[in-house]
Amino acid sequence: MNLGKAIDFESIHIEILREEHKLTKFCCGNKEIDDFIQKEAWDFQNERLGVSYVFSYKDVPVGFVTLSMADLKKEKMGRDDKLQIGKENYPALQISQLAVLKELGNMDIGTYLCDFCLDQAYKFSEKVGCRFLVLNAVQNSIGFYIKYGFKMLPKQEGRREPVMFLNIFNKKQVQA
Repeated sequence: MNLGKAIDFESIHIEILREEHKLTKFCCGNKEIDDFIQKEAWDFQNERLGVSYVFSYKDVPVGFVTLSMADLKKEKMGRDDKLQIGKENYPALQISQLAVLKELGNMDIGTYLCDFCLDQAYKFSEKVGCRFLVLNAVQNSIGFYIKYGFKMLPKQEGRREPVMFLNIFNKKQVQA
């Protein structure tokens, strides 16, 4: 597959997953995520457990994201990350799955997908309340998420997929 040496992000087409999408050969290199995308995503979406988005470039699926609603427990956060308001749980948008086509792993598509998720969270915040993005990070992606601005919840030692979070308003202020 020859998609070029650089991705023109303006040419990426984003669609909500449809049954017609052929993702049986999509491979990000993580078997659990690949199995979800290839075998479970459609049913997951039909049960309204999350909405999946397919990112295509030159008619080739190059990225995949599943978003669902979540919350972040205030008691689990570090002192500096807690908001001043006394809520027990903060509304969040969860990145349930995020995958980039394996062959395109170092072409900033992951950052593009995170930017999309951040934008969705920000839009939700104007309608239903949403303050954080949250995810359970696979071990080999933790560095990427930290670089993007996510923080790990305290006391996550030994967790296979630690919970990470991003205050969407702090990130939006940095991007502005």
